[in-house]
Amino acid sequence: MKDRYKPLQEEFSNTEQQNVVIFEDGYGVSRSSDYIIYSVEAEAIDKVVAQYGRATKKYAIVGGQTSCKAPEVAAFERHLPSDIDIVSCHSLHGPNVDPKNQPLVIIKHRASQESYDLVRNVMSCFGSKLVPLTAIEHDRITADTQAVTHAAFLSMGTAWQANNQFPWELTRYVGGIENVKCNITLRIYSNKWHVYAGLAILNPSAKEQIRQYAESVTGLFKLMLGGHREELEKRIKTAGEFVFKAGARTGEPLLLSDEVLDQFSLGIVPKERTPNNHLSLLAMVDCWWKLRIVPYDHMICSTPLFRLWLGVTEYLFRKPALLNEVINTAVEDNTFRSDDLEFTFAARGWSDCVSFGDFSSYRDRFEQIQSYFAPRFPEATRVGNEMIRVLLEKTQGKPHTSSKQHVAMISFLLLSFLAINWAGAVSETRVGCWQQNPPHERQHFTTIYKHCYEGIKDLAKLDKAYAPILFSRKPNAGYKVPERWITGTCYIHIDMHSDDDEDYISFQEIAIEAGVINAACVARPPHLGGTSPVGPKKVMNVTILGVRPMKGNVLALPGVSDEFPVALGATGPILPL
Repeated sequence: MKDRYKPLQEEFSNTEQQNVVIFEDGYGVSRSSDYIIYSVEAEAIDKVVAQYGRATKKYAIVGGQTSCKAPEVAAFERHLPSDIDIVSCHSLHGPNVDPKNQPLVIIKHRASQESYDLVRNVMSCFGSKLVPLTAIEHDRITADTQAVTHAAFLSMGTAWQANNQFPWELTRYVGGIENVKCNITLRIYSNKWHVYAGLAILNPSAKEQIRQYAESVTGLFKLMLGGHREELEKRIKTAGEFVFKAGARTGEPLLLSDEVLDQFSLGIVPKERTPNNHLSLLAMVDCWWKLRIVPYDHMICSTPLFRLWLGVTEYLFRKPALLNEVINTAVEDNTFRSDDLEFTFAARGWSDCVSFGDFSSYRDRFEQIQSYFAPRFPEATRVGNEMIRVLLEKTQGKPHTSSKQHVAMISFLLLSFLAINWAGAVSETRVGCWQQNPPHERQHFTTIYKHCYEGIKDLAKLDKAYAPILFSRKPNAGYKVPERWITGTCYIHIDMHSDDDEDYISFQEIAIEAGVINAACVARPPHLGGTSPVGPKKVMNVTILGVRPMKGNVLALPGVSDEFPVALGATGPILPL
C-alpha cells in the first residue's frame, strides 16, 4: 500500500508523534525491528514472509497473529534466517471484545527464554490469560472451539437468506435461544470473510470437523423427515450424555438462564414461544459426540462465541423437559421444515467449499449473504457486545473492565509494539538511553521491563489520567513536580527543566512516553533505562533508572549515593530527591 506512505508520513510528522517512524515498505520495518508481528491473512502469510523475511534484523523476534499456525510456522521456517527467534501468538476473540481475561495463546516455536519472556511481557498489557501451546495444539484446539461454531452460524445465515427471511421479524425466531442464534450469526457476517476462511480451509482438523457437522445435520434431518422418533431420541440423548454428563452429575449451574437469554432480542419478544426443533444445536452435540470431543476440556482456550454456543447447547440438553419438547417438535411439527431443509443444504455447501480449499468460492458465498444482512449490523453488534459482556461476567465472576481501562490496555500494547519496532530510530532522535559508566566510576543498575511496565500501567490508571494538567515546580501547579514512582527495580521520575517551566500534560501522555523508554532502553541491552522529554513544550522529562533494595528500608540509586534512607508509604518506598 505504497499510496499510503506519504499521507502516513504527514500524519505522524507533528512533534507529538515523533516516536513513530513510517517506512515505505516492509523491508524498512524488517531491517530495523527487534520484534515483528505478521498480521496478515493466513492465505497470504507465505507470500508476505517470503517477500520481507530475508530482510529481518539479526537476532530479532518474529511472530504472527494468523488463526491457523501450521502455514504460518512453515512460512517462518522456510523464509527466515536461522538466527531469528520465532514466538507466535493468537488472541482468541474478535475485535470488539474486551481482551481482559480472554485467552491469548503464546507459541514458543524457536526461541530463547529471554525472547519468549519479552513477548509475554509485551502481550501482558492486554490483561488476557496467556496460554502456552505448541502450533499443533493451537490448531487442534481452535478447530474444536471455533471451526464448527462458525460453520453452524454461517449455515444459519445462508438458510435465512435462501428463504428471504430476516429472522428477527418472525416471532418464531425471537426470544430465548433464538436471540443467541440471530445475534451471533449477524456478528460473524459483519466481519471480514478471511477471518473465518483461513481457519477453516488451512487447518486440517477443521476440515474434518466441518465435514462431520454437515453429516450430523443431514443424518438428524433425515430421521426427522422419516418420523423415526425412537432412533432420533436415542441418538440425541446418547450424544448429550457424552458431552454434558459431568455438569449434570455435579449439579453445576447452567452457563445461561432464561433471564439472560431473553434480554438480547432484535425483535419484539412474543408472549408465547414457538417450539423449535433446534436442528443446529442437536447437530452440534452430535458432531462433538461423533468426534469424541468434550468441549469443556478446552474452556481455557475458548472464544466468547464458543462459550455462548456451548451455553445454549447446554441450556437445551440439561433441561429434560425442553429437550423432550424439541424431539417431539422435530418429529411432529413442520413449522421449521423448510428452514431445516435450507439449513441442511447450507451446511453441506459450506463443508464442500472448505473441503475443496476454494477461497474464492468461500468469499463469494460469504459476501453475498453479508450484503443481505448488512443493514442490521450496527444494532446486532451493539446487542451482541452487551450479550457477550453479560456472559463473561457470569462465567468469569469478575466485573467488566471499563472502556477507559480497555483503551489504556490497547494503548500499551501498541506502544510496546511500535516502540520495540522502531527502538533504534527512537533512541537516535529523542529518547536518550543510559550507557554504562567505565568500571572505575559509579555503575548504573539494570532494571526489568516487567517492573517498569507495571509502574507505567499504574500511571495510566491514575484518576483523570486523560485530562491535561498544569505541571510545574511552582506552588500553583495543578501537579507539582518533581515526582517519582518505584516498582521493583524500576524508578520512574518526572521533572521540569527549570523552575520557570510549565506545561499542560496528561498522565496518559507521560505513561506513553515512559513506555517508549521502557521499550527502547529497558527491553534492549544494556537494560539501564533512559530519559525523554514529554508534553507539547518538551520542557518536562520522563526518566527511568534501575534501583536496588538494601538493608533496613534503604534503596541504592546510581548517581545519588550508594545508599540512603527511604520512607515506606502505603504504595511502596518513597525516595528523597
